[in-house]
Amino acid sequence: MLRLLPALATGLLFACTAQAQAQLRLPDSHPDHGLPDPEAVWLPYADDPDHPCNRIWAACYLTACVPSEVAGVLPRELEDERAFYRPKWYFSKRPGTDADARLFGGDGRQLPIEGFDQAGSERLRGLLAQVDGDVLAELKRRPRAAVWFQHDLLRLARRLTTTKNNPELLPPLWRCAQRVALPREVLLGDAVRTVTFADVAEHVPELDVEQCVEIERRSTRLFDAAFVQLWSTVHVQYPDGDLAATRAWIAAGKDRAPTPIGTIAVLLQGIVAVDDQGRTCATDLVIEARSQRLSNRDPLAWDNRTTTRDGVDLAMWSLPRRAVRDLGADARAVPFAAFRAIDMDSQELFRDYGTRKHTTYAAQCALCHRRSNTPDEPLAGFSALRPSAKPRPAKPGERKRRAEAELMQFVAELRAR
Repeated sequence: MLRLLPALATGLLFACTAQAQAQLRLPDSHPDHGLPDPEAVWLPYADDPDHPCNRIWAACYLTACVPSEVAGVLPRELEDERAFYRPKWYFSKRPGTDADARLFGGDGRQLPIEGFDQAGSERLRGLLAQVDGDVLAELKRRPRAAVWFQHDLLRLARRLTTTKNNPELLPPLWRCAQRVALPREVLLGDAVRTVTFADVAEHVPELDVEQCVEIERRSTRLFDAAFVQLWSTVHVQYPDGDLAATRAWIAAGKDRAPTPIGTIAVLLQGIVAVDDQGRTCATDLVIEARSQRLSNRDPLAWDNRTTTRDGVDLAMWSLPRRAVRDLGADARAVPFAAFRAIDMDSQELFRDYGTRKHTTYAAQCALCHRRSNTPDEPLAGFSALRPSAKPRPAKPGERKRRAEAELMQFVAELRAR
């Protein structure tokens, strides 16, 4: 019994952390459900709100702005919900106006910032310089936090490169990323690990790890580590099929039979870091998981109660920085209970997918993963299996090695500056 107490305490800690995370966002009763609560205090890296890592994070991940586009699926836009779910509902939108200004972002994946004015740039440069000495030593004692903070720095550098804003920030961002870098042996060890595919699979109904096939495919921009600094793996389970049948189905290309009801795919994404020698390293710090299931082939309709409203169910889990904030090098792997289950009807500003579009997770995901009204309708939204992606069964570690090579392209670009 006594041996169970530390694990129980850890579970309670992460449960409390998850509850605290929910309180930082507007509740489902609010018309802006899921957006950051303007009154909330976010503490992703330290208890002190003025800690330089917290302030750097806030400058990037909490942004009050007018969205470029406002989706018709938002509660304040809907006039007749029953009539709304018809072909192209996920495309419904209008240009944003000053009245649509909101606070966006929070402790998650979506980065809302586009750039900084002169005063903001100067503040950020000063904060980056503070990540040194005792602040740096304390951060490195918590390897997961150090890896994630470096990821935030590289993410911002990538965004500013894309928007062609604030070129003066790229050198200090890169220097700070180098200072927080950890040795490769630490990055590849248990001190950085969060969850495995098997851990995630336990929370996906009907999924059997032994019946899943990981696939290799062409990296689109959303899954190219040169742009997102993450590796991604996709595991597919064909219903009632053995591994040989699943592999044959995946490899069939344009001759593949239509996706059967009950097919499941799981995506994992983890951080690709830069080590203290300047080499890229795919870590086991998984920060996001997604699942997809073809549940039915019923017509698109309001009462087809699947995520896409035409038969495809989607789920997402995101690991908050706060959940690993205080874990030292001797901490064990993070339980999946620490991840935040995302309500697919909650809202976000999806800048990573183009312009600043304020919409729901369900509508954003339905753009690519719907079943109907697409040239690839037999695929039923399993976009990683499109012939253009050239899918095939992956070799062990293949996706991580590809991601390391992809991120190195961006590292070379930063060094050149």
